[in-house]
Amino acid sequence: MMRTYDTLVRFVKETDRKELLRSLGYRDLRKGEESLSDFLSAGSLKNWLAHGHYDFVHSSGSFVKKLASLAGVDPIAIDRIIKEEAKRREILSRLQTPYIFVDTRFRRKNEPIFALAFMEGKRRIALDKEAVYDRSLEETLQEVSQIIREHYRNTGGKLNLWGKIHEYRYHHLDGRTFRFDTEGHLIEELSRNLDEGGAVLSVGGKEIPPDLLIS
Repeated sequence: MMRTYDTLVRFVKETDRKELLRSLGYRDLRKGEESLSDFLSAGSLKNWLAHGHYDFVHSSGSFVKKLASLAGVDPIAIDRIIKEEAKRREILSRLQTPYIFVDTRFRRKNEPIFALAFMEGKRRIALDKEAVYDRSLEETLQEVSQIIREHYRNTGGKLNLWGKIHEYRYHHLDGRTFRFDTEGHLIEELSRNLDEGGAVLSVGGKEIPPDLLIS
C-alpha cells in the first residue's frame, strides 16, 4: 500500500498541476488543489481513505481510483486496497476503545457526585484504537506496561480525589481484560470483568457516554 501511495505522489509531483486537476474532473481548480494538497499530506493511502474525504467531485475512494488511472496504476490493485481499508474500518467500528483503568479502590463517602463525574476521566487512559489494532497483543501489553510505569511515576502513585493507586486494568479491543501491578508487571488475564463503577454526568436527562470521559 505504501509503495502505491509513493507512486501516486511521485506522479502528482511530476505532472503539470493544472492539467492534472482538469483530468481529475475539477472545474474549480482551487477546490481541486485543496484536495490534492490533502492527499499529498496524508502520508499513506490508509490515512487518506480513513479520512473519508469528499469535495463534491470525489470521495476519497473515487479520487484515488481516478488518480491511479491517470498514473497507470493497476486498477485491480487499487480496488483491492480500497476494499481492504473499508473492511478494516468496519471491523474497527465494532471494536471497543482500548483503555487502562486506574484502580484506587475508591469508595464514595461525602464527595460531590458532580466533582466525581467531572474527574472520572482521570481513572481511564485511552489508547489509540487503530494503533492497537495494527499491533500484536504482546506488543500492546508491552506498551501498556510502559504507560503504567510512567503514569504511576508521574502521579506519585495517587490520583486527586480518587486516592492511592493500587493496580491497573487494561481493557483490550476484543473485550479481554488484563491486570497489572503499579510497576507495570502483568499479573493475570481476568476471566470476568470487575465492576469499576463510575460517576456519570448527564445533560438534559441524557448520560454522557463513558468514552467521552476517558482522558
